[in-house]
Amino acid sequence: LHAIDLPIAADTALAIPALADLCARKVAERPDLAQTYEQRSVRLEARHQSLVRAAAERARQSAEEQPISQSFLAQQVWEIVQGQDWVVTSDVRGWARRLWDITQSYQYMSSRGGGGLGRGLCHSLGVALANRGSGRVCVDFQADGDMLFVDSALWTAAHHQIPLLVVMYNNRSYYNDEEHQADMAKSRQRPVENRVVGIRIENPEVDFASMARSFGVHGEGPVEHPEELRPALERALRVVVEDKRCALVDVVTQHR
Repeated sequence: LHAIDLPIAADTALAIPALADLCARKVAERPDLAQTYEQRSVRLEARHQSLVRAAAERARQSAEEQPISQSFLAQQVWEIVQGQDWVVTSDVRGWARRLWDITQSYQYMSSRGGGGLGRGLCHSLGVALANRGSGRVCVDFQADGDMLFVDSALWTAAHHQIPLLVVMYNNRSYYNDEEHQADMAKSRQRPVENRVVGIRIENPEVDFASMARSFGVHGEGPVEHPEELRPALERALRVVVEDKRCALVDVVTQHR
Protein backbone atom coordinates (compact mmCIF):
# COMPACT_ATOMS: atom_id res chain seq x y z
CA LEU A 1 0.00 0.00 0.00
CA HIS A 2 1.16 3.51 -0.76
CA ALA A 3 1.95 5.79 2.17
CA ILE A 4 -0.68 8.54 2.32
CA ASP A 5 -1.36 11.58 4.48
CA LEU A 6 -5.13 11.69 4.20
CA PRO A 7 -7.34 8.76 3.08
CA ILE A 8 -10.60 9.86 1.46
CA ALA A 9 -13.33 7.53 0.26
CA ALA A 10 -14.90 9.19 -2.79
CA ASP A 11 -16.55 8.75 -6.15
CA THR A 12 -13.63 9.36 -8.50
CA ALA A 13 -15.95 10.78 -11.16
CA LEU A 14 -16.62 13.64 -8.74
CA ALA A 15 -13.41 13.75 -6.72
CA ILE A 16 -10.82 13.89 -9.51
CA PRO A 17 -12.39 16.87 -11.35
CA ALA A 18 -12.66 18.66 -7.99
CA LEU A 19 -9.00 17.96 -7.20
CA ALA A 20 -7.98 19.09 -10.69
CA ASP A 21 -9.87 22.35 -10.13
CA LEU A 22 -8.10 22.89 -6.80
CA CYS A 23 -4.73 22.27 -8.45
CA ALA A 24 -5.57 24.77 -11.20
CA ARG A 25 -6.37 27.37 -8.55
CA LYS A 26 -3.05 26.74 -6.81
CA VAL A 27 -1.19 27.17 -10.09
CA ALA A 28 -3.07 30.41 -10.74
CA GLU A 29 -1.85 31.67 -7.37
CA ARG A 30 1.76 30.91 -8.37
CA PRO A 31 2.50 32.45 -11.80
CA ASP A 32 6.17 31.55 -11.33
CA LEU A 33 5.23 27.84 -11.46
CA ALA A 34 2.72 28.03 -14.30
CA GLN A 35 5.37 27.79 -17.01
CA THR A 36 7.00 24.79 -15.32
CA TYR A 37 3.69 22.95 -15.14
CA GLU A 38 2.84 23.82 -18.73
CA GLN A 39 6.17 22.45 -19.95
CA ARG A 40 5.60 19.27 -17.99
CA SER A 41 2.13 18.93 -19.50
CA VAL A 42 3.50 19.31 -23.03
CA ARG A 43 6.26 16.78 -22.32
CA LEU A 44 3.84 14.18 -20.96
CA GLU A 45 1.38 14.71 -23.83
CA ALA A 46 4.18 14.11 -26.34
CA ARG A 47 5.19 10.93 -24.54
CA HIS A 48 1.57 9.77 -24.44
CA GLN A 49 1.08 10.32 -28.17
CA SER A 50 4.33 8.47 -28.90
CA LEU A 51 3.11 5.45 -26.93
CA VAL A 52 -0.27 5.55 -28.70
CA ARG A 53 1.42 5.62 -32.11
CA ALA A 54 3.67 2.72 -31.16
CA ALA A 55 0.71 0.64 -29.98
CA ALA A 56 -1.26 1.44 -33.14
CA GLU A 57 1.72 0.48 -35.28
CA ARG A 58 2.04 -2.85 -33.47
CA ALA A 59 -1.64 -3.55 -34.19
CA ARG A 60 -1.19 -2.56 -37.84
CA GLN A 61 1.88 -4.72 -38.35
CA SER A 62 0.16 -7.76 -36.85
CA ALA A 63 -3.04 -7.41 -38.90
CA GLU A 64 -2.36 -10.56 -40.93
CA GLU A 65 -0.79 -12.69 -38.21
CA GLN A 66 -2.33 -16.02 -37.32
CA PRO A 67 -3.20 -16.83 -34.61
CA ILE A 68 -4.67 -13.36 -34.27
CA SER A 69 -2.60 -10.94 -32.22
CA GLN A 70 -4.09 -9.45 -29.08
CA SER A 71 -3.18 -5.93 -30.22
CA PHE A 72 -5.03 -6.40 -33.52
CA LEU A 73 -8.02 -7.85 -31.64
CA ALA A 74 -8.23 -4.79 -29.36
CA GLN A 75 -7.87 -2.45 -32.33
CA GLN A 76 -10.65 -4.18 -34.29
CA VAL A 77 -13.06 -4.04 -31.37
CA TRP A 78 -12.19 -0.36 -30.90
CA GLU A 79 -13.09 0.36 -34.52
CA ILE A 80 -16.57 -1.18 -34.24
CA VAL A 81 -17.55 0.43 -30.92
CA GLN A 82 -16.36 3.99 -31.60
CA GLY A 83 -19.86 5.02 -32.64
CA GLN A 84 -21.26 3.75 -29.32
CA ASP A 85 -21.08 4.94 -25.75
CA TRP A 86 -18.86 2.17 -24.38
CA VAL A 87 -17.30 0.70 -21.26
CA VAL A 88 -14.30 -1.64 -21.11
CA THR A 89 -15.12 -4.05 -18.30
CA SER A 90 -12.02 -6.22 -18.66
CA ASP A 91 -8.93 -5.53 -20.78
CA VAL A 92 -6.81 -7.77 -23.01
CA ARG A 93 -3.40 -7.46 -21.38
CA GLY A 94 -3.62 -3.65 -21.44
CA TRP A 95 -4.15 -3.26 -25.19
CA ALA A 96 -7.50 -1.46 -24.87
CA ARG A 97 -5.88 0.98 -22.46
CA ARG A 98 -3.11 1.59 -25.00
CA LEU A 99 -5.28 1.87 -28.11
CA TRP A 100 -8.71 3.18 -27.09
CA ASP A 101 -9.42 6.88 -26.62
CA ILE A 102 -10.52 6.90 -22.98
CA THR A 103 -11.94 10.29 -22.03
CA GLN A 104 -14.62 9.53 -19.43
CA SER A 105 -14.18 8.13 -15.92
CA TYR A 106 -16.68 5.32 -16.50
CA GLN A 107 -15.17 4.05 -19.75
CA TYR A 108 -12.41 1.89 -18.26
CA MET A 109 -13.62 -0.41 -15.49
CA SER A 110 -11.00 -3.11 -15.98
CA SER A 111 -8.99 -4.19 -12.96
CA ARG A 112 -6.38 -6.89 -12.61
CA GLY A 113 -7.41 -7.21 -8.97
CA GLY A 114 -5.55 -9.96 -7.19
CA GLY A 115 -5.50 -12.20 -10.25
CA GLY A 116 -8.46 -14.15 -8.90
CA LEU A 117 -9.57 -17.16 -10.92
CA GLY A 118 -12.75 -16.45 -12.88
CA ARG A 119 -12.71 -12.76 -12.07
CA GLY A 120 -13.09 -11.49 -15.64
CA LEU A 121 -16.60 -12.56 -16.61
CA CYS A 122 -18.07 -12.16 -13.13
CA HIS A 123 -16.64 -8.65 -12.72
CA SER A 124 -17.83 -7.76 -16.23
CA LEU A 125 -21.38 -8.95 -15.55
CA GLY A 126 -21.49 -6.74 -12.48
CA VAL A 127 -20.37 -3.72 -14.50
CA ALA A 128 -22.82 -4.55 -17.30
CA LEU A 129 -25.67 -4.96 -14.83
CA ALA A 130 -24.87 -1.55 -13.30
CA ASN A 131 -24.92 -0.02 -16.81
CA ARG A 132 -28.02 -1.87 -18.05
CA GLY A 133 -30.49 0.63 -19.47
CA SER A 134 -27.83 3.33 -19.89
CA GLY A 135 -27.31 2.69 -23.60
CA ARG A 136 -23.62 1.94 -23.02
CA VAL A 137 -22.01 -1.07 -24.68
CA CYS A 138 -20.01 -3.04 -22.13
CA VAL A 139 -17.07 -4.99 -23.55
CA ASP A 140 -15.43 -7.88 -21.74
CA PHE A 141 -12.13 -9.06 -23.20
CA GLN A 142 -12.32 -12.56 -21.79
CA ALA A 143 -9.49 -15.05 -21.27
CA ASP A 144 -10.31 -18.68 -22.04
CA GLY A 145 -8.79 -20.25 -18.92
CA ASP A 146 -10.50 -17.66 -16.74
CA MET A 147 -13.82 -18.42 -18.46
CA LEU A 148 -13.63 -22.12 -17.68
CA PHE A 149 -13.78 -21.43 -13.95
CA VAL A 150 -17.13 -19.60 -14.26
CA ASP A 151 -18.71 -20.62 -17.57
CA SER A 152 -22.17 -20.93 -15.99
CA ALA A 153 -22.12 -17.15 -15.53
CA LEU A 154 -23.14 -17.05 -19.20
CA TRP A 155 -26.47 -18.54 -18.11
CA THR A 156 -26.77 -15.71 -15.58
CA ALA A 157 -26.25 -13.18 -18.39
CA ALA A 158 -28.92 -14.86 -20.52
CA HIS A 159 -31.40 -15.44 -17.71
CA HIS A 160 -31.22 -11.87 -16.38
CA GLN A 161 -30.94 -10.33 -19.86
CA ILE A 162 -27.67 -8.51 -19.20
CA PRO A 163 -26.29 -6.95 -22.41
CA LEU A 164 -22.55 -7.66 -22.63
CA LEU A 165 -20.16 -8.12 -25.54
CA VAL A 166 -17.78 -10.93 -24.54
CA VAL A 167 -14.73 -10.99 -26.82
CA MET A 168 -12.56 -13.97 -26.01
CA TYR A 169 -8.81 -13.93 -26.45
CA ASN A 170 -8.54 -17.68 -26.60
CA ASN A 171 -4.89 -18.77 -26.55
CA ARG A 172 -5.93 -22.31 -25.59
CA SER A 173 -3.87 -22.26 -22.43
CA TYR A 174 -3.99 -21.29 -18.78
CA TYR A 175 -1.18 -19.06 -19.97
CA ASN A 176 -0.60 -17.05 -16.83
CA ASP A 177 0.48 -20.25 -15.10
CA GLU A 178 2.36 -21.49 -18.16
CA GLU A 179 4.83 -18.62 -17.75
CA HIS A 180 5.11 -19.39 -14.04
CA GLN A 181 5.75 -23.06 -14.76
CA ALA A 182 8.55 -22.11 -17.17
CA ASP A 183 10.19 -19.92 -14.53
CA MET A 184 9.97 -22.68 -11.95
CA ALA A 185 11.39 -25.24 -14.39
CA LYS A 186 14.42 -23.02 -15.03
CA SER A 187 14.87 -22.37 -11.32
CA ARG A 188 14.74 -26.07 -10.49
CA GLN A 189 16.71 -27.18 -13.55
CA ARG A 190 13.84 -29.22 -14.96
CA PRO A 191 12.72 -29.55 -18.62
CA VAL A 192 11.07 -26.26 -19.65
CA GLU A 193 9.06 -28.04 -22.37
CA ASN A 194 7.02 -29.72 -19.62
CA ARG A 195 5.52 -26.35 -18.65
CA VAL A 196 2.47 -27.11 -20.82
CA VAL A 197 1.44 -30.28 -19.00
CA GLY A 198 -1.97 -29.69 -17.46
CA ILE A 199 -1.87 -26.08 -18.71
CA ARG A 200 -2.66 -26.15 -22.44
CA ILE A 201 -6.37 -26.37 -23.32
CA GLU A 202 -6.12 -28.55 -26.40
CA ASN A 203 -6.78 -32.05 -27.71
CA PRO A 204 -9.65 -31.28 -27.69
CA GLU A 205 -10.00 -27.52 -27.90
CA VAL A 206 -13.03 -25.99 -26.17
CA ASP A 207 -15.77 -24.68 -28.49
CA PHE A 208 -16.71 -21.56 -26.56
CA ALA A 209 -19.24 -20.36 -29.15
CA SER A 210 -21.21 -23.59 -28.82
CA MET A 211 -20.87 -23.36 -25.04
CA ALA A 212 -22.33 -19.85 -25.15
CA ARG A 213 -25.27 -20.96 -27.27
CA SER A 214 -25.98 -23.83 -24.88
CA PHE A 215 -26.43 -21.25 -22.10
CA GLY A 216 -28.73 -19.06 -24.25
CA VAL A 217 -26.05 -16.55 -25.29
CA HIS A 218 -25.36 -15.57 -28.92
CA GLY A 219 -22.12 -17.28 -29.99
CA GLU A 220 -19.69 -16.53 -32.84
CA GLY A 221 -16.57 -18.47 -33.74
CA PRO A 222 -14.09 -19.84 -33.23
CA VAL A 223 -12.56 -17.04 -35.33
CA GLU A 224 -9.12 -18.12 -36.52
CA HIS A 225 -8.46 -15.91 -39.56
CA PRO A 226 -7.99 -12.11 -39.30
CA GLU A 227 -10.38 -11.42 -42.18
CA GLU A 228 -13.19 -13.22 -40.33
CA LEU A 229 -12.84 -11.11 -37.20
CA ARG A 230 -14.55 -7.84 -38.13
CA PRO A 231 -17.78 -9.43 -39.50
CA ALA A 232 -18.12 -11.67 -36.43
CA LEU A 233 -17.64 -8.72 -34.08
CA GLU A 234 -20.19 -6.64 -35.97
CA ARG A 235 -22.81 -9.40 -35.83
CA ALA A 236 -22.28 -9.81 -32.10
CA LEU A 237 -22.43 -6.06 -31.49
CA ARG A 238 -25.82 -5.88 -33.22
CA VAL A 239 -27.15 -8.53 -30.84
CA VAL A 240 -25.95 -6.51 -27.83
CA VAL A 241 -27.19 -3.13 -29.10
CA GLU A 242 -30.44 -4.10 -30.82
CA ASP A 243 -31.57 -7.16 -28.86
CA LYS A 244 -30.07 -6.12 -25.49
CA ARG A 245 -28.58 -9.59 -25.09
CA CYS A 246 -25.22 -11.04 -24.21
CA ALA A 247 -23.08 -12.12 -27.18
CA LEU A 248 -19.77 -13.97 -27.23
CA VAL A 249 -17.11 -13.98 -29.96
CA ASP A 250 -14.51 -16.72 -29.58
CA VAL A 251 -11.22 -15.48 -31.10
CA VAL A 252 -8.20 -17.77 -31.29
CA THR A 253 -5.22 -15.57 -30.38
CA GLN A 254 -1.52 -15.62 -29.78
CA HIS A 255 -0.32 -16.31 -26.26
CA ARG A 256 0.79 -12.70 -25.71
